Amino acid sequence: MILPLLILAIVVLTPVAPMVHAQTVVTTISADFKPLGVGVNVLTNEIYVATTRNFEGNLDVINGTTNTITATISTGTGTSAFKVAVNPVTNRVYVTNSLGSTVQVIDGSSHTLSTSIPVCGSGSPNNVAVNWWTNTVYVGCSDPAALAVINGQTDTVTTTIPLSAYIGSARPVAVNIRTDRIYVGDGSGSNVVAVDGKSNTVIANIPVTGASYHLGIDVNPWTNMVYVSNGGSNSVSVIGGSSNTVIANIPVGPQPYGVGVDLRSNMVYVANSVGTSNSSSVSVIDGRTNTVTATIKAPAWAIDVGVNPRTELIYVAEYYICKSSSCANDLNQNSVLVISGASSNQPD
Repeated sequence: MILPLLILAIVVLTPVAPMVHAQTVVTTISADFKPLGVGVNVLTNEIYVATTRNFEGNLDVINGTTNTITATISTGTGTSAFKVAVNPVTNRVYVTNSLGSTVQVIDGSSHTLSTSIPVCGSGSPNNVAVNWWTNTVYVGCSDPAALAVINGQTDTVTTTIPLSAYIGSARPVAVNIRTDRIYVGDGSGSNVVAVDGKSNTVIANIPVTGASYHLGIDVNPWTNMVYVSNGGSNSVSVIGGSSNTVIANIPVGPQPYGVGVDLRSNMVYVANSVGTSNSSSVSVIDGRTNTVTATIKAPAWAIDVGVNPRTELIYVAEYYICKSSSCANDLNQNSVLVISGASSNQPD
C-alpha cells in the first residue's frame, strides 16, 4: 500500500515547468446509453464511464492506451449509474446510484460489483469524490442537503454531515488531498461549502455571486485553488483554498457542467453542456492566468470531465437525445470525447 501511495503522490502532486499547450481531439469513443459521469485511475490508465439503459446502470471501462472499451460492468438491476470517483491506490471505483440511495463499489482488478453502500437516507446521492490518501469517500446528498462520509476500508458510512443550513442541495463534490478539505457546491443555489476532513465540520460557507446553481467542481491541490462551474452566469469561479473567498470569475460556454483539473499542468477543462444543434464545447482555462486559452468543439452535449495527468489525456462524457431519424445512427450521441493536452516545457 505504501508504494502505490508514493508513486501516486510523485505523479500527481509534483508540478511541472510552465508549458505551452495545444489541445487537440484524439478520438471519440462510442459509449452505452446516456453517459453522465467519468472517472480515471491514473495508475492503471483505465477510465470508467457511468451509463444507464432500461433501469440498469453500467460502467464502460476504457483502456487509456488503446482508447477502446474493454469491459462493461453492471452496477445492478434497478440502478442508475450517475457519477464516478476512483481510488487509484486501492483500485476501487465508486458510483452513485441515483435511482436508490446507494453507492455501488466496483473492484477495478476483477471488474465486478463488490458491494453496495446505503447512503443519504431518503435523499438522493449526487456526486462522489475520493481522498485516496486517507481512503475516505465523500457523497453529496440532496433533500436534505448533506455530505455522507464513507470509510473506504470498511465500506461503511462513518458520519453524515448536515448541510441544509448552508445549501439547498449538495451536488458537486471535490477533495483537496493536501489540505484534507472537501468542497460541496449547491445544486439549487449559489454557495459552496468547505468541510474539514479531520473534524468533519463545516469551516466556511462561500458565496459565489451571480451563480444560480453549481453542477461541477474540482481542486488543484498543488495551487490550493478550487474551480466551480456556475449555472445561470455561464462562468467558472476560482476560490482560494486559503482564504475561502472567490478570487476570479472566468466566462466560459453556455451552461457549464463538469470540471476537471490537470493537477500537474495547471490547466482546467470545463464541459459546456449547451451549444448549437446537438453539439457543445469544452473550455480550457490556464490556471496561472485564469483565462480561457482554447475552446474545443464537442459533437454532443458535454456533461462530465476526467483527467489523467500522467498521459495528459482528458475524457469528456457526452450525449444527446436523438429525436429524428437523421441522427439515429450518429455514434456521437452517446460517447466519450478524448482530448490531448499535449505540451512542451517553456521557461517563464
